[in-house]
Parts: sequence; C-alpha cells; structure tokens
Amino acid sequence: MPAENPPVAESQPTLSVSNATDKNQTITDPQVLKLALATKLKTMTAVQGDFYFPCVPSMVGEYVQLLAGLLKLLGQNPTPEHINNLRQLIEKGISDGFKLSPHARLIVNYQPAEANKGLAGGITINTKVHVETLADKYKTWPETRQDPLFGSHPDAKVMAVLSQLGDPARTPILDVGAGTGRNSIPLAKLGHPVDAIELTPIFAEKLSASIIAENLTIKVIQGDVLDPLLRMKPAYYKFAIASEVLSHFRYIDQVRLFLAKMCDGLQTGGLLLFSAFLAANDYEPDILARQMSELSWCYLISRDELKSAMDGLPLEMISEESAIEYEQNHLPKEAWPPTSWYVSWATGRDLFPLPQNPPMELRWILLKRK
Repeated sequence: MPAENPPVAESQPTLSVSNATDKNQTITDPQVLKLALATKLKTMTAVQGDFYFPCVPSMVGEYVQLLAGLLKLLGQNPTPEHINNLRQLIEKGISDGFKLSPHARLIVNYQPAEANKGLAGGITINTKVHVETLADKYKTWPETRQDPLFGSHPDAKVMAVLSQLGDPARTPILDVGAGTGRNSIPLAKLGHPVDAIELTPIFAEKLSASIIAENLTIKVIQGDVLDPLLRMKPAYYKFAIASEVLSHFRYIDQVRLFLAKMCDGLQTGGLLLFSAFLAANDYEPDILARQMSELSWCYLISRDELKSAMDGLPLEMISEESAIEYEQNHLPKEAWPPTSWYVSWATGRDLFPLPQNPPMELRWILLKRK
C-alpha cells in the first residue's frame, strides 16, 4: 500500500557569494572556499533507510516529530507545508494499517530525491503498509520457539472446574483457541468428548498430528470462532474454555459476539471459562493504552464493559480471580511458569514495563449458562 505523491524535504540553502562580487574574480577567502567544498561534499553524500512504525493512531504526532527531526539532522529545511503533508501521509498510513490489523507496520522509506545530487537535492519520503494477521504472527513460532509453546500442563483452573462436572463421557467440551492441544489432549485422555477450534493453521495441523499419534478422538475445527459461518453444535457442550483467546480481540462487540456464540453452544447449566485482561477498578484506560493493548496481545477491557457485553445474555457470573495467582498456586512446581513470557504478559508488564504493578492483569472469569 504505497503512498502517493510523497512530500520532498528541501535541502538547506547554501550561502552564495555576494552579488557584488565579480564573477571573474578569483576567490581565495578560506571561509568561502570551505563553504563551497561543504556544498560539493553534500552532493556526494547520500543517505537512505526505513522506519517500521507500529500502526498506533495515537502516536502519529510523535512519529511526525521524529521524522521532522531526522530531516533537520540531515541538513534539510522542511517548511510548515512539508510537515503538514508529512503528517497527512503518516496519519493515513497508520490509520489504514490499524484498521487492517493490530500487527500492521507502516514502513517509512527516506532517500535522496535526486540520486546525483545527494543530500543537496533534498529527501523524499515514501510509505507503505505491511500487514500481518494473527495467524501470520504465530506461523513462525514452531520454528523459532521451543516446545511446549504454551506450557506443558493444562490450565489448573480448567482442571479444577472440570473436576466438578461429573462423568467425562457425559461432559462434552469445547476448547476455543486450542493451540497445539495443551488443554484438549489431556481432557480427551480423561474420556471427555472434545471439539477444538483453532485459528492458526500450523497449530491446528500440529494438534491433528498429536491426535493421530496418541489415538485420540478430538474434532479439530480450523477457523475463527467469531466468523458467523463457523457453526458449533447447539446446546451441546457442558463446558467451554477460551484460555488466552480474548487477549487477541479488538472491540467490545467481539466480546459480546463471543459470549453469544458460547450461549448458543452451551447446555442450560453449562459453564464457560475464559481469561481476559481486566483494568483495575480505579483505572480508566485512555485511547493510547487501548490501542497499544491490541498490539501487545493483551486486549484491555473494564469490568463495566464486560458487564455491558453480558447484558441481556443468559449468563451468570460465578467467579472472577487472578489467573497468575491461581495458576502459580495450583500448577505443579515443575509446570510453573508455563512459559518464559507468561508472568510478564499475565501481569500486564508486556504493555506497561514497570517494576510496580500495572493497572491491569489477566483474570479467570467463570460464567454459567442459565
């Protein structure tokens, strides 16, 4: 998605010999000669490079300020009109990228406007949006990260809730965002009928391979749980799980759609367990924090927003508690932490890298279908 009509920052004007000077006169003034040589050197000096900006609309002003500073550092003289054009260019690219994906990047390229004039000919700026989907981001994980990708044991909270539901054969389970099977496989081994929904093709493939290798019966559905065309068995499941799924959402309407679809799939009296990043009660996230939470895989919602998403749905809140505290207290010692990144992420420090407690954390939320 390249930008059209990129702005050009003009080079700083060079000092010229006074009009009163005879052009036929031989110049020996060291200062004038030094300036002439500096001008020549400028025509022989070139620079080019790329910035990869996260598409955060609230940061457009900072991005423009950085680029304007770069132009001045390179001896250019951007006018207010140039800066305004630059702002419009960056603002459009960032906005377009953010709408397409929280993982989009705006690539800003800068290079000489005229190759044979170097910095003396000015700098031209071009932009394009590079879009990555969530599946694209996860695609490289099996190649760049060691197994287990999400932990070696099932979630302790999942197993605790499951222990209250009785006969496994009579307790069908829906595992949303099943990944490579951290929860699905142990549950199937206990005798539960399991349906697993997984967005990322490579994870769905790894899960299917494990199912075959261990001779298990799990139905794998590769797709997006929010896709209206993805259908689940109506009023069938006694327990639905969505561990580390809502952290990838972007709008509260998606939370409501998810909850509504879970209502359709759950039996009356069935339970829904999911994790979500909730803001502290005394903290109201601003637009920058919300946008950054989407980029950081920790979509942030308030309790009021969660309550609004549940409004009118046949759901009852059973419990809400800290995910990191529960898992640390109940997982086997050898399983804690589940991954090298879990603690930083679940405490909110991936978004707010602070030594103190950030005003958010990952919470386990348990609901009952009325």
